[in-house]
This record gives sequence, structure tokens and C-alpha cells, in this order.
Amino acid sequence: MYERMKAFLRRCLDIVVALVLVALLGAYVIINSIMMTHVINNIQLDAYVTYGTGFGVVMLILLLGWAPAWLKRSLQDKR
Repeated sequence: MYERMKAFLRRCLDIVVALVLVALLGAYVIINSIMMTHVINNIQLDAYVTYGTGFGVVMLILLLGWAPAWLKRSLQDKR
């Protein structure tokens, strides 16, 4: 009985972790989409580039380049 309850709780915990990871991935995609839209709309030939646009470009580069590379490297180090 104890082993079945333990297995059930472990499966529930795995499901919760999977849902959290899917939600984080969705939030990551939404944040990147909003930021990319903001940056692309602000970079025009006749537009004045402000600090907000610069911050958006830097964050876009970090989120699209550094975060996936860091995640990949951290997952490979654990194996």
C-alpha cells in the first residue's frame, strides 16, 4: 500500500513539474514575441532610438541567444 501511494504521489509530482515547465516555456515564448514586436516596431529609418529600444534589443539578444545556450550547457553538465 505504501509503495503504491508513493508511486502515485511521484507521478502527481512529475505531472506538476511538467505543467510548470510547459507554462514557463509558454511565458518565455510570449515574452520574446512581445519584445521582438516592440523592438521591430521601434527600429525604423526615421525613428529616434531611445533607451527603451536599446534595452529591448539587449534583452532580445539575451533571451534568444544566451538563455537557450545556458540551458543546453547546464543540462549537458548533469549527464
